[in-house]
Amino acid sequence: MIFFISPGTAFKEEIKMLKHHLKKFTEFKGKSKKDSGPSDLLVPIHLENYLHKQIKKHKNLKNYFHYLILKFQKRDLSSKFPDAAFRKTLYQSKNQQLIRYSFRPDYQDWYKAKFIGFYFSLSVCRLFSRLVDLDREEDLQIINLAEELIKLGKQKIHFHFYFKIFSNSKMISKKMLLGKNFELNSA
Repeated sequence: MIFFISPGTAFKEEIKMLKHHLKKFTEFKGKSKKDSGPSDLLVPIHLENYLHKQIKKHKNLKNYFHYLILKFQKRDLSSKFPDAAFRKTLYQSKNQQLIRYSFRPDYQDWYKAKFIGFYFSLSVCRLFSRLVDLDREEDLQIINLAEELIKLGKQKIHFHFYFKIFSNSKMISKKMLLGKNFELNSA
């Protein structure tokens, strides 16, 4: 018995086999195994205290990693990673004292981190360290602003405003620049 296979059928079978083969070797197909092994992140020592505080706040590193990915996902990060897109992948320098953190990230968060890292030509560790650094900078700005507002609230500043209606706008500007008070004239 002789079977004749049309060239179109053989080609379709070959494509099916290639797709099946590719599925086995693709690390991320939009998702990976949920019970995959732990991942390691190397973080510079100067971020250690801040990272410990955030891990306590978010209960664990997995939650904080998820928080950072969501927080910075919708922002334009190109200004934070200038001239890095599609170049050689940058890793953290070996001269830094790096601390290893092992955890089991959510597979979707890890996929997003790898994708963002690929776009900006950064390793996941370097990307994570930079996101932690950006988070720390934002927290410091908020803390500094709050402290300034508290200081302003404690100071006793007396403002006296006197307004005078002028027909000449140049005169108003000149008096404002010289710091002179205005009086209200209804005439």
